[in-house]
Amino acid sequence: MDNKIIFREMLSEIKKAANETGDVITQDKIKEILAGIPLEEEHFKLIYNYLSEQNIRVVDSLEELEEQPQEDGGSLALYLDELMSLEREVTEDERELMLQAMEQEAGAKERLIESYLPLICEMASGYEGDDVLAEDLIQEGNLGLLMAIESLGQLKNESPAACRAHIINSINEAMEQMIDSSRKTKKMDEGIVSRVSHLDEAIRNLERDLEHKVSAEELSAYLEMPLEEIKDVLRMAGDQIELEKDQ
Repeated sequence: MDNKIIFREMLSEIKKAANETGDVITQDKIKEILAGIPLEEEHFKLIYNYLSEQNIRVVDSLEELEEQPQEDGGSLALYLDELMSLEREVTEDERELMLQAMEQEAGAKERLIESYLPLICEMASGYEGDDVLAEDLIQEGNLGLLMAIESLGQLKNESPAACRAHIINSINEAMEQMIDSSRKTKKMDEGIVSRVSHLDEAIRNLERDLEHKVSAEELSAYLEMPLEEIKDVLRMAGDQIELEKDQ
């Protein structure tokens, strides 16, 4: 394979590796990927500048990479810990409402739900991530609250403080599940975008070198990727990528 093509593919591999670590990559990792190409330090500086223009940060060492800010996965849980640590006694009114709710009295359950709505808003606003909207968290928290209130009948032998902890935990669990689901979806979407981008770049490089529109078979041979995998990525890309039609 032509050295130019090999170099372009290795650059794509570098970008892919950086994307997997939050658009950050070490110099050693870059040199490892490019080990098969004789390059001087000046060439690496040009590569580092190129990556910088692609919004990819090059760091000196693995230690520095590990020091990069991680995704803020625990803000809500930490905020909840602060709320739970407050030494607040259960008021007589709240105690009475909980006891009545344990007996499935509808009026008591409704008043108890209303008393916890401000806490749900406070918990949602305290979350500092950008994966979900506070409004969506509030909605999920409300569902968690409803489920907790409905299940109070199973806690008849528990103290009011334990019942409150049960309610708050249920709210928190509902919010955390939504956050986790949102992040998993986002990560999956980013993976699809990365694969489509990698394929699109390979197509443009190959068409530039061959000077004609390439087919899926040519692309499969060029990338040493199974044809079915190529077709899967093309289906995910929709109309974004167009190849030479099969004859």
